[in-house]
Amino acid sequence: MAADCGDTRAKANAILDAAQRLFAAFGYRRTAMDDIARAAGVAKGTLYFYFEGKEAVFRAMHARTLADLSRLCDEAENAELPFAEKLYQLLDRQCGTVQERYARSEHLTELDVTRTTIGADLAREADAAYAARLVRVFQTACRTGEIDIDASGLTAESLVATLLAATRGAKHGPDGPIELSAYRERLHDIASVAVAAVRAK
Repeated sequence: MAADCGDTRAKANAILDAAQRLFAAFGYRRTAMDDIARAAGVAKGTLYFYFEGKEAVFRAMHARTLADLSRLCDEAENAELPFAEKLYQLLDRQCGTVQERYARSEHLTELDVTRTTIGADLAREADAAYAARLVRVFQTACRTGEIDIDASGLTAESLVATLLAATRGAKHGPDGPIELSAYRERLHDIASVAVAAVRAK
């Protein structure tokens, strides 16, 4: 039975891997269930055994991505790092990883819209959890004396809201989405500005 469960998970993951590649290459609208079945090397009937339709495939892919991001952020939050490095790692593991997976796609904007429509509930829950994580990291560093939130004149919540707005805006330049390496540099700069705002005197 355990082997059957393992086989089921492996097959579902293979389907989601194929779907992720196709959505990045062709966008959500232009990708059909037939395409996903072919790319995953399964019969269309098998695909429907696992997922009732394309929306279900996207939601499962999105949920898996969010779980991966949460695990990566857990590692960064629990690591023994100075506040500045921990903050950058948290930004990079969440925002940088998503950009790494989809930045080269010509359909990045469409996929982002799809994330906030078909996967709206998942996105809201994950975004709220990530914001709460950052608030917690700021407050912990403040309690240990590593930073002074009051020095910024803001609350931890407003600092984090500003920080996240900056990470969203940093994805784009005058000519559209920027390269991954440039985005990661911007994330580092955003973290540095936030650290400067709360530097303990």
